Amino acid sequence: MTRVLHVTEAMGSGVLSLVDSISRRQAEQGADVEVLFAPRPETPTDEALRARFDARVALRRVSTGSRIGDLRALSRAVARAADGVDAVHAHSSIGGVVARLAVRRRLPAERVFFSPHGFAFLRLDLPGPLRYTARIVERTLARRSTLVLTSPSEFALATAELRPERAHLLQTGIPSETVSRTARVADPGRRPVVGMIGRVVHQKAPWRFAAAARALGERADFVWIGGGSTDDERRWFGDAPVRVTGWVSPGELAELIDGMDVLLFPSLWEGMSLSLIQAQSQGIPAVVSDVVGNRDSVRDGVTGYVCADDDALIAATGRLLDDPRLREQMSAAALEWARRALTDDALGRDSLALYRRAAADGTAAETERSRVG
Repeated sequence: MTRVLHVTEAMGSGVLSLVDSISRRQAEQGADVEVLFAPRPETPTDEALRARFDARVALRRVSTGSRIGDLRALSRAVARAADGVDAVHAHSSIGGVVARLAVRRRLPAERVFFSPHGFAFLRLDLPGPLRYTARIVERTLARRSTLVLTSPSEFALATAELRPERAHLLQTGIPSETVSRTARVADPGRRPVVGMIGRVVHQKAPWRFAAAARALGERADFVWIGGGSTDDERRWFGDAPVRVTGWVSPGELAELIDGMDVLLFPSLWEGMSLSLIQAQSQGIPAVVSDVVGNRDSVRDGVTGYVCADDDALIAATGRLLDDPRLREQMSAAALEWARRALTDDALGRDSLALYRRAAADGTAAETERSRVG
């Protein structure tokens, strides 16, 4: 039985969804899986997490009451747990740094895996020098791990910027059985709805959504599924005609997506957004910014539009609002695309095979070095 330890300090939002997905699929394949995490303010309660994760997945929260204390405790916990596992798989930038440093003298690089779900050096809300430092840190730590990227554009970026010795592409997504069976039919008697899914944070560019709402508010309702601090919502939405739902359950999210006619997803950076994938799998045409992950989830001109700037985002959204037949065509195309390229059915099998293959390569390399020596 393969024993896997997943590690993150970003147990919320998209990282939470991806850790849930991969741990569930691995448990279904018979692996012994544990998720070790330090909480953030947006991390659900232990009861909510236990209800969400597969019952076969062990969940362990490390919390001291302070951010720095949590990271130190997480590092110690990873170091203690690493000796008994076949693979350590870290998720998110800070979690990746903590885990890889914690096991650097305990496990060979071939048994340590890292998925950034959005590299820190892409964060436009950070000063340039800090982004430069993050890139150097990632390039250094890439030698001590195997990178596991979740979209083709993220893989291309990692290989170009970090020049890792070991990097692999692993398809993530949603279960195939959740992909809608029927394309959407436009209702001419109903006012269209333009939606966005995510926290109200800088990464998601809420001001872009607000600008679209101001420009197109007479033609559609604008709904932001998620929430943020009161100050952020007031600062970025202001008087824009945007309804903010606040946090919703997975079931409520699916219902709200079904109520959309267009998804406007204008984020500044991503890894591979499961919210965007879910919308495509429910047949919602998507207008997205041209960033890592987004350009892999949407087929430009077929299942939505991939846009280079703010004006293009607004223009493409308006085009879909004005053309119900185009929305129907893109809805059908999105469902076909989701079934073919956006499901996670093979995630458990493929990830465990990756762990075994990397470990075998490491053993072979060590044997060769010993023979030559």
